[in-house]
Amino acid sequence: MNNVLIQSSKNKTWVDAEGNKVPFKFIPATDKMKEPLAASLLRDALKIEKQLSDFHAKINADFQKVFNQMLADYKINYGKDRKIKGAYTWYNFDKSIKIEARLSDLVKWDEAMMNEAREQFDAYLSQNLTEANELIRGLVQSAFSNTKGMIDIGKVNQILKYEEKIKHKAFQRACSLMRNAQTVTSSKRYMMVWVRQADGSYRNINLNFSTL
Repeated sequence: MNNVLIQSSKNKTWVDAEGNKVPFKFIPATDKMKEPLAASLLRDALKIEKQLSDFHAKINADFQKVFNQMLADYKINYGKDRKIKGAYTWYNFDKSIKIEARLSDLVKWDEAMMNEAREQFDAYLSQNLTEANELIRGLVQSAFSNTKGMIDIGKVNQILKYEEKIKHKAFQRACSLMRNAQTVTSSKRYMMVWVRQADGSYRNINLNFSTL
């Protein structure tokens, strides 16, 4: 909080955002009330942020312990290594607590290749007007223009599942372009803690780790 100035009635003048000095008697009552409240909220927010960061480190460390033990047990039982990608979940003994980790890849897309892929998909769909291809058309539209105006990797992966079924040259070319257009720049693991409810469903405890 070194760059934060907390002012009170002890200060004869207050300094505003432009650096102007204002006599205390001219400070509006609302601003006098907001000053200590803002300071208190900031202190509490920083404290909670630190606690959340510490807990994030702990849950990752504890999860890794269990994950490593699971891999070791698998090798002992089956005599080979096990590789897990995407997500992994474990429970306490009576399954009232669920701990989940989801691995999300951050993907960079080659714009030129994706534009050509879209053209190839459009060429295929224009020549094959079947009811079955309406699903493909919807996936293509969603993949190339999601709600954030970005490539939707989930929809891309759904399209690629049809690669073995649809042998059309344009469709095959589009799938190849999409595969080659992807570059994984980094991966991030998202941790979640769930608690079982009376009806058997699980409630996700709201821990916003996304920015940590």
